[in-house]
Amino acid sequence: MKKIRKVVVSVIVTAMLLAACGSSVGRRVDSGEIVVPEISSEDLLVSSLEFLLQDEEDTAEKIEETEENAEDDTDASEESNTNTESEEDRKDNAAEKPAAQERVPKEKEAVIYYGNAGSYDLKQEIIQVEEESAEELLAALARHNIVSLDTKLLSFEEEESDEGKVLYLELSKALDEYLKTMSKEAECIILASVVNTFLENYDADSVYLVVNGKTLATKNAEYEAAFVKCTPEELLERLKASDSEDIQEEG
Repeated sequence: MKKIRKVVVSVIVTAMLLAACGSSVGRRVDSGEIVVPEISSEDLLVSSLEFLLQDEEDTAEKIEETEENAEDDTDASEESNTNTESEEDRKDNAAEKPAAQERVPKEKEAVIYYGNAGSYDLKQEIIQVEEESAEELLAALARHNIVSLDTKLLSFEEEESDEGKVLYLELSKALDEYLKTMSKEAECIILASVVNTFLENYDADSVYLVVNGKTLATKNAEYEAAFVKCTPEELLERLKASDSEDIQEEG
């Protein structure tokens, strides 16, 4: 009987100890220990592939973005070069145009042609005028030494004819004396400047130059015919041709 009691007590004690251990284990688990979930090798492989694919997609997007930026830079560079070339072409074309085509005179403006002994190319100046008149044009030409300061306007007429609009410009004897001091080349520059200035501003086709009621005559030539728009070089060629004809007639 005593043996049975000992066995029963032993069982009860063992049961109590087991219960106490279970409670202690439960308390330790609930005390905040981190439980790491189990991950299989297959799950690890899938996660790694997803990471690599995502990384490749990001890299591809960066490469594509870089290529697009490079193309944009190339297009911008080509456009800049095109604009530069276009601007250079415009400058070259502008340099090739004669001075008379640089700008068209507006209302209350006049264009003056003048040159110097260093070149046969006539220059152009746009001047302000209160009212366009032959006197103002003559005064502007005097400022460029095309005519002398004492050269006066004696008369000026405009006439319409079958050949177009004709001007009759009569100047004082001072012009004749002024031209006598000039070389043949300088004479051509002076006459071309006067002729082109009046023809341009009065939109005329030809002009007769008269000095003190007589045909303009210099030491180089006698100018009986009307002048048309010309260059100093063209006038010089006419003088040379006229000199050659005179020599042939004398021979």
